[in-house]
Amino acid sequence: MRPDNASAYAPQENKGAKRGLKLIFAGGGTGGHLFPAIALAEEFKRRDPNVEITFVGGAGGLEEKIVPKYGYPLKVFNVEGIKRRRGFTRVRALAKAAKSTMEAIGFLKSTRPDAVIGCGSYSSAPVVTAARLLKVRTAILEQNALPGLTNKLLGRFVDRVYISFEESRKFFPGGRTILSGNPVRRDIIRKLEDGRVADKFTILVFGGSQGATAINAAFLDAIEFLTDIWSGLRVMHQTGNEGYEMAVAAYKRKNLKVEAFKFIEDMGTAYNSADLVICRAGATSLAEITAAGLAAILIPYPFAADDHQAVNARCLEKAGAALMIKQDKLTGASLAEAIRRLYNDRQALRTMREKSKALGRPRAAQEIADNLLRILN
Repeated sequence: MRPDNASAYAPQENKGAKRGLKLIFAGGGTGGHLFPAIALAEEFKRRDPNVEITFVGGAGGLEEKIVPKYGYPLKVFNVEGIKRRRGFTRVRALAKAAKSTMEAIGFLKSTRPDAVIGCGSYSSAPVVTAARLLKVRTAILEQNALPGLTNKLLGRFVDRVYISFEESRKFFPGGRTILSGNPVRRDIIRKLEDGRVADKFTILVFGGSQGATAINAAFLDAIEFLTDIWSGLRVMHQTGNEGYEMAVAAYKRKNLKVEAFKFIEDMGTAYNSADLVICRAGATSLAEITAAGLAAILIPYPFAADDHQAVNARCLEKAGAALMIKQDKLTGASLAEAIRRLYNDRQALRTMREKSKALGRPRAAQEIADNLLRILN
């Protein structure tokens, strides 16, 4: 690997434009993989509007819906996961991976990018592998404390591995691994810079972009145990499409004022309004929560690959930045007890927020861009 240039990248020099920088972001499948890549792409665009950025993903992935909304071109390959496949389905997945890698080689030869950045999931493997074979600079973003199989494999040969948790460093080569944090979208960072906007103890409840049935049900049950303090609470509840009607009906039946949403577009303002967040423990949510310096009650999604959300949540809990309730222990009573504890003990809440803020890395996108451009120079 070529040594890094000793001088840091200076945005005012607009070196990206001089070099005709071309970048490819590979991977996706879920928001946890995709949104950090979009945040990093935004940082490169901020520095040089003329930089050429292309996303590459898998057919049927979330990237097909999200990437075009941000104005980036998208190339799709027909790939599928290999992990846990047996027999014919495994052979088929391997054949698709081999074919996609050959197609990716042709694609990279025609586009001639300066670097390929893998953002996770099996759909990133063919493109990052092709880039390595063609001696194109490569990097991967690892968002979770427990890396997935694809990134563990790719991490053996890429030029840089950018990690979000110190706990994941042991899975990658030390000299090429950098604790950068997980990039957060710029619109959220801008809103966080405005400062807190609420004047009442505010709880933000969400389960990811699609909501979470278990969280919705537990929170609706928890209300029964919080009637004595309810007048002192403001609640913003992102239910997801499927849970919206049921939640709204329940709140009306209980004659409770709650701000319920199918989906919150402006998460930056929502974070700015919150004292306490109740959510899953996906990497993107945790990056945003810690960038905002928010206390959280984390309920890891129990069916995440290798239970990685529980590992993420445990890292924050160990640091004193969050409380974790495993889904098999989640009840209205257990959730209400955790809420009441932080509502009544504001010093504990402040301490948790401080610990969360200490973990936050709102400049992750800038740090990754700086480092990657030093390599490219």
